[in-house]
Amino acid sequence: MFSAFVSSSSSDYLLCGTASNRSFGQLVDNVRRVMGVLSELVRSQSWGAFSTPKPQYQVFGLGQCYGHLSREDCDLCFNDASAKLQTCLPASSGRVYLDGCFHRYDTYSFYHETLDPASDNVTCGSPTGALNDSYMYQDFQSKLNQVIFNVTRKALRNNGFAATEVKGGVLTVYALAQCWKTSDANHCKECLNSAGVRLKKCAPGAEGRAMFAGCYMRYSTNRFFKQSVESEGNVNWLIAVVVLSAMIFTVLAAFGAFIGYKRLSQRKKGLGDLERFPGRSGLNYNYEVLEKATEFFNESRKLGQGGCGSVFKGILPNGKTVAVKRLVFNTRQWVDQFFNEVNLISGIQHKNLVRLLGCSIEGPESLLVYEYVTNRSLDQIIFVKNTIHILSWQQRFNIICGTAEGLAYLHGGSGVKIIHRDIKTSNILLDENLTPKIADFGLARCIAPDKSHVSTAIAGTLGYLAPEYLVRGQLTEKADVYAFGVLALEVATGRKNSVFSQGSSSILYSVWKHYKANTLTQAIDAGLQGRFNEKEASVVLQVGLLCTQASAPLRPEMSEIVQMLTIEDYTIPSPQQPPFLNASVLSADDNTSSSLIERSSLEEQGIDPVSSSYSHESATVTSPQSKGHKAIEASSPR
Repeated sequence: MFSAFVSSSSSDYLLCGTASNRSFGQLVDNVRRVMGVLSELVRSQSWGAFSTPKPQYQVFGLGQCYGHLSREDCDLCFNDASAKLQTCLPASSGRVYLDGCFHRYDTYSFYHETLDPASDNVTCGSPTGALNDSYMYQDFQSKLNQVIFNVTRKALRNNGFAATEVKGGVLTVYALAQCWKTSDANHCKECLNSAGVRLKKCAPGAEGRAMFAGCYMRYSTNRFFKQSVESEGNVNWLIAVVVLSAMIFTVLAAFGAFIGYKRLSQRKKGLGDLERFPGRSGLNYNYEVLEKATEFFNESRKLGQGGCGSVFKGILPNGKTVAVKRLVFNTRQWVDQFFNEVNLISGIQHKNLVRLLGCSIEGPESLLVYEYVTNRSLDQIIFVKNTIHILSWQQRFNIICGTAEGLAYLHGGSGVKIIHRDIKTSNILLDENLTPKIADFGLARCIAPDKSHVSTAIAGTLGYLAPEYLVRGQLTEKADVYAFGVLALEVATGRKNSVFSQGSSSILYSVWKHYKANTLTQAIDAGLQGRFNEKEASVVLQVGLLCTQASAPLRPEMSEIVQMLTIEDYTIPSPQQPPFLNASVLSADDNTSSSLIERSSLEEQGIDPVSSSYSHESATVTSPQSKGHKAIEASSPR
């Protein structure tokens, strides 16, 4: 049996047991002995657990300050808690919850208790005037649910303590969670989850406290912890991270750029490779900072969805706007893609490449931080019906030229040959001046200068894949050239290159027919209503056909393409017939069947057709590729 007493401070909660049948003097002596030892332990380490020796009149005690208190405040809080708890004597047990600390004694070992239905307590505050409004109440309830979820998750990652907030609009909701040091991770999780469920029922109360056997949780619409508490964690952990980071930076500085270059071509194996992350000064971001910057990856901040994860708009504490890529990892493949993206583009800068600002690998998931590009991706403007912004010919031409310059830089302008492998309109972002920026380097590969090609698993997007890469898995920079050719034709014609539309031809075939009939400019997007430079239009379409020729050696280098597009009197070779792709659409009830991709010009070149299984005409392809294997798996659309 327990009796509860709420002190003059409405936030204090004292719970006393029944009177003991033991010797009053012996019990008091043991309780005070326990409190004396705990006082020293709490003073030195902010918590302590102690019990008197067996067998007679044994007393167990626990004292702990919450993680947001300073050492001085902890001493004051625990002294206050001890004084209040002694008023329970001669009861055989007692516990007191203050806003900064917890203290308990009992005659049995309670250290691993999680829940105690007889004594666990939740107190709820009164609603503020604003919360009487139905809209404000719904907003508050949503924030309360979010902050309880966040503080629970963070506490479980941070040795049982966390303090956080969810803000926006009129109200900000703050929350703190603390498990006792004697609880293991499973007990802590069970206690916090139960406390969170109970606290959510306090709404529309402006504050609430859950005081359980194994933990304490509080929320309020007023800040009740230090501003800097969210950046505080386990001190030893922080010291270890700082020391490790300093060691990594020192090693990298000693070896310099040469070691960095060698690592570009090394494949990272397994999750253990994260410990060898080639960090750079200023490259690493704190996970919690990015989490807050994106409003905890709120759907309203979502900019797009890619094959490796989602991208969110974030606003850093200094006011800078960034794009945060939240990577989804479920296989070993994520290691390669993550390191590729960081290694390949962290050291290169070009006006037509999205700049990587940094990354975070210390949180529960890995994040990449890019410069924020104001406008949408190119496909959202070119292919979305009823779009308000119809790109003029000059804007389209500039986008095509800028993309070509960015690719030419990747293919050798930076001193390293980098193949993007996934050039397409959705990976071309447009800034406020509609300057194109190539994005998404997760599939990129680096080729040594002394190698003509590499054999690799097929990856990319159907409709942009070069024939030799699709069939044989032979990757050269000419694969990017092919994809660029498709992109240039799409931008000029305003049509998407659909290789799986039954009964209709691809834009490659359509433009080729116009080229043979000497009516090339008729292929230009009708939405321009004839307002375009005919010479530039002819050049773009002819270059697109050159880039999409079936034979890789016939395709020009990207550096040549830049010259073709920018030098007025440049002599452009006559293109040969490109590969025309055609395929039947999969039936709705047969998602596993394969359809034959007929390639007329490939057969003319002596290349066998290839079978392909897919789930969508714009699906991103990733597949194992080995000699004699021609099966291609297609994942969901990027």
